[in-house]
Amino acid sequence: MTGDRPLHILLVDDEPMVLRALARLLQRAGHTVLTAPDGEAAARLLEVEDPDLVLCDVRMPVLDGPGLLRRLRARGDGRPLVFLTGYADTPDAQLVELGAQAVASKPITRDDLLAVIARWARPSSPSLPAADAHADADPRRAGGTLAP
Repeated sequence: MTGDRPLHILLVDDEPMVLRALARLLQRAGHTVLTAPDGEAAARLLEVEDPDLVLCDVRMPVLDGPGLLRRLRARGDGRPLVFLTGYADTPDAQLVELGAQAVASKPITRDDLLAVIARWARPSSPSLPAADAHADADPRRAGGTLAP
């Protein structure tokens, strides 16, 4: 939880096992979790739901993470979005320039995931300049192994 407040989180990933594991981890930490298997389903959910944070995979069929982020920003939706990715082929700086708050590596440890959530969830989501996104010591970059 962030402070004493449970968060409402939208988790978007096309891998069912990852989606279930991360959702379970977040629920055990006291948060409510919505899930979507791709960016298109997430965009539809965001028309009726108001999560504090979106955790989103980068590569997905139908509508990928960057496509979802572009769509949200184009309609004026500035809610915090953190990318979770198992690939290093899209530079972090490029994702942050699109409007993401952070990029975290998958697999990710429980502690790293909860730290990312605590840092970037509304209402106290700080903004860092995109120029810092490629620094090795960037606090927006987290990674590890998924631990239940």
